[in-house]
Amino acid sequence: MTHHFYQTCAYFTAARYMRSVEQLTDKIFAPTGLKPAYSYIMMALEDHHPQTIKELATKLGYERSTISRMTKTLAQRELVSLQAQGRATSIGLTAQSADFLATANHCLDQLTATTDRLMGNDKATMTTLLTSNNQKIREDLHS
Repeated sequence: MTHHFYQTCAYFTAARYMRSVEQLTDKIFAPTGLKPAYSYIMMALEDHHPQTIKELATKLGYERSTISRMTKTLAQRELVSLQAQGRATSIGLTAQSADFLATANHCLDQLTATTDRLMGNDKATMTTLLTSNNQKIREDLHS
């Protein structure tokens, strides 16, 4: 018997792909001094700030506890400010975030160019399918 999960299992193929993408992205985002997820939090804040931990968690698809832990690290580096607002915590950018964001945005541009080159026309279709299928799975998990 030969297993076919190498090509047909959604979990296995997605996990294998993510390991490769993570290695590539870690390498490209290395100049930030942090894992890429921190840059995505910062860029989400650059798009709209302040935001609450809950808003960022929903937008980025992370657990609130993960966003809380990561924003505490960013606050220790003085890249964000944390303000308690009742039970919510508001996260805003600091003046010191400008240099980090310039680097992060450059890294994102480099990642985009690299994945465009490697994936070609398949990239747009793949990301559309991943986004759509992720939404279906999340809705099923919450039903």
